[in-house]
Amino acid sequence: MIARALLLAVSLALPLLAGGCASNAMPGALLPVAETVPGADVVKIAVSTSRGLNAETGQFNNDRSRTLHFQALTVSIPPAHKVGDVEWPQSLPGDPKLHFVTLKNEVQNQAAFVASVERALPPSGEALVFVHGYNTHHEEGAFRLAQIIADSKMPQAAVLFSWPSRGEIKDYVTDRESVMSSRNRLSDMLTLLSRSPRVKKINILAHSMGTMLTAETLYIAKLRGDPEFGGKLDSVMLAAPDIDVDVFQSQFEVIGKRNRPTVIMVSRDDRALAVSRRIAGDVVRVGAASPRAAASVEAIKRLGLTVIDLSDVKAGDSGNHAKFATSPAILQRMGGNLVGGLSQTHNPVGSFIVNAAGAVLEAPVNVLRTVTGQ
Repeated sequence: MIARALLLAVSLALPLLAGGCASNAMPGALLPVAETVPGADVVKIAVSTSRGLNAETGQFNNDRSRTLHFQALTVSIPPAHKVGDVEWPQSLPGDPKLHFVTLKNEVQNQAAFVASVERALPPSGEALVFVHGYNTHHEEGAFRLAQIIADSKMPQAAVLFSWPSRGEIKDYVTDRESVMSSRNRLSDMLTLLSRSPRVKKINILAHSMGTMLTAETLYIAKLRGDPEFGGKLDSVMLAAPDIDVDVFQSQFEVIGKRNRPTVIMVSRDDRALAVSRRIAGDVVRVGAASPRAAASVEAIKRLGLTVIDLSDVKAGDSGNHAKFATSPAILQRMGGNLVGGLSQTHNPVGSFIVNAAGAVLEAPVNVLRTVTGQ
């Protein structure tokens, strides 16, 4: 067992470090600075977390909590920000002219959390819930969501669900266990949002191991009899899902074919998922599967999925694991209501490819075809 654990840690760490997937977080980056600068973009984030709370410092850590905690953040993005990047400070405090910095950081109660979401809602009443992935500190999840909102210009209230990832490459297995321990907490938060009369739609954007947490939460919600959270759950976007393809199919066989889009973003050159595949006994991860394979086409139709193949998209991360957030073309498409544009009247089922310029093109299998009544 010891030898296997060492082999797992080494086989995972080296490729991910080579791919530039190591944590960039700086502890203390969420401590507020006095002010921002002219031209900076400001993003407000309502946070719900299953992380532990340090009572002395008021900061969230990587411990697991049995209850939800809440936080209000305001993040300042520098005027010279490059789309797809998170400009981390090299030392604290960061310089708002050059770096992402925090302007507000307050621990809230449940009522204040809901109120902060409601204040940020656009006229459509839509909220975007971001569920981060593996090897992600709390600071990283917050700054990544701020970057996505700023770069995509998505008119939605920004909500972060932060689960207790250790933020360490070697803790892959521990992070997977933390995902399983957070399922009820994510469900509680979605239920909380769904009960607000001002929240009309809840969209979920989950990344990597966060997609496992999301799928497990929807699985449990179906078993509990409220799979769409009061009818308010809208688009579910799973980017680079780090889920065994067989597990994924078993989850969605219970979840069922949704009436609203379930979008899977895949990339066959994802280096991080190639590592996950080796750890999992060479079982393909959903995020690296080919949507053109016969088995994929059958599953896409049966489960009612919209699969977007990003393999040809140039990524801002060398590991090709965060294309959804680092590619300017994809961010612009997300901001231009990629999901809504594909589903104005029906939930499109099939696979699509996106070229290097970000254009949606017809693929060899069932692309841009709306399948209804199946």
